[in-house]
Amino acid sequence: MDLRVTARRWWPAGFALAFVATGLALSLRHAPLGDLGVEADFFAELAPAAEAVAAGHLDVANYPFKGPLYSLVLAPVHAALAPLGLDWYRSAVVLSLLASALTLLLVHRLSRRLAGERAAVVVVVLTAFTKIFFIHAHKAATDPLFMFLVVAAVTVLLCSAPRKTTWLATGALAGLAWLVRDIGVVVGAWATLVLLLVDPDHQARRRRLLAALCVWGGFALVAAPWLAVTRHQSGRWLASHNLQNIVDEFYVGARVAEVPVGGFASLGALVAHDPAYFAGHFLANLPRHFVADLNEVPGLTYGGLALAGMAVLVWRRPDRRQVAFLLLGFLMFLALGAVFHRPRFALPMVPAWALVTALALERLPRFRVRAALAVVACVVALHIGHIHRSIVFYDRQQPRHLATAIAAAPTWAAAAIAEKAGEVPGRRPVLMARKAHLAYYAHLAYVAYPIQAVDPPDLVARARARGADFLVVGEIERQLLPDRTALDHLEELPGVEVAWRDPQTTVYRLRPVRVATGS
Repeated sequence: MDLRVTARRWWPAGFALAFVATGLALSLRHAPLGDLGVEADFFAELAPAAEAVAAGHLDVANYPFKGPLYSLVLAPVHAALAPLGLDWYRSAVVLSLLASALTLLLVHRLSRRLAGERAAVVVVVLTAFTKIFFIHAHKAATDPLFMFLVVAAVTVLLCSAPRKTTWLATGALAGLAWLVRDIGVVVGAWATLVLLLVDPDHQARRRRLLAALCVWGGFALVAAPWLAVTRHQSGRWLASHNLQNIVDEFYVGARVAEVPVGGFASLGALVAHDPAYFAGHFLANLPRHFVADLNEVPGLTYGGLALAGMAVLVWRRPDRRQVAFLLLGFLMFLALGAVFHRPRFALPMVPAWALVTALALERLPRFRVRAALAVVACVVALHIGHIHRSIVFYDRQQPRHLATAIAAAPTWAAAAIAEKAGEVPGRRPVLMARKAHLAYYAHLAYVAYPIQAVDPPDLVARARARGADFLVVGEIERQLLPDRTALDHLEELPGVEVAWRDPQTTVYRLRPVRVATGS
């Protein structure tokens, strides 16, 4: 067998395997507890939801900002990895790495179909080594799974024969993406626009309409069970709180007083409140987000090449399938203009940046291979530097100061756990902290610190009002205090005692306080 043919056939799988191994090694070395950024959401929401699924409970209240699919996937992944000694956090890291590896394989197949083998190599390598993709590939978060489902939907539609099963599968994958994050609905809208307007397969109008209906039929088949569960448990078809993210983007500071009591009922109500302001703010967000994405996704390392590629594509138009793929990046970008900017939100757009760059290189009349090798080598070298700095940053974000409190949790939390279980079987004591790490590792329920607390007595009162049995004061909590020692002697307040203390962390036990009443 020709070795070059074998290498061409198997290198994507080998590359993806090496990617998984590298990401897992870095996670084991630099992330013992989970960072204080995106992984904090894992301990506060995603892990408890997955544990509930593993116990046979699917509660809509466990999914305030994300859909249920992540926990439904993580539960069996953890069941398979638990015999190897992996906890929920490490199982989530493995899930992210597997989803990212599968994404790379799909990106290779898709870009090879759209631009050829040479361009596919460029796209895969640039995608893998783009800092934002590499770093989040080994984070315990929903982003890698969401990106995999988005790329899978695109691959099915653009790489498969135009038939009903293809369109239904595309819609089903879009529905699955929506069950991870609400913005997944954009994938369904993208597929509709591609089929009706871009028409990569040159179909008759009637068949295009049928294709669009099939997409939404597949979407509905996947989404319907969750909509039914949501309706049954909450009385509403949609119980997501994601509208709050848009409210927070448009109505903060001086305009927060315009938010009605109880908040806006829907996106339509939010827009109708002040349409001119909404449109102006949204349109102003687009250039801001574009510059931020350019700096933080491809970066100066190949962002300039990508921009040049866009100019080249305007001059020498791409074919319909290439237009269809790039349209997804554009629609995702527009949708994200309605919320605050985070680089990781742009993850599904990373392959689009890479493809534009590869297409620009393919337009070179001579020295294409040499130019591609030079560009890939430079980008990889420079982004490895970016990756190294990010790894150091997230390494410093590890809450290592909690390690001794976590290790001692069976001692300081045992009595409270037994007491709560005696009151209500299965009920867990509540721990209040700024981040959920200690509560998760100590097997306690979690509530977040109140933002409005003005002094120690007020903080303790608010903690009791939210049902907290424990209150944590550590490095995370002190960072936001003007006086870092302000909460170090809460045991002087009535009903507060020290459950655990080391040089870095204090865990206070909150006891009920009896209020004396007059005769």
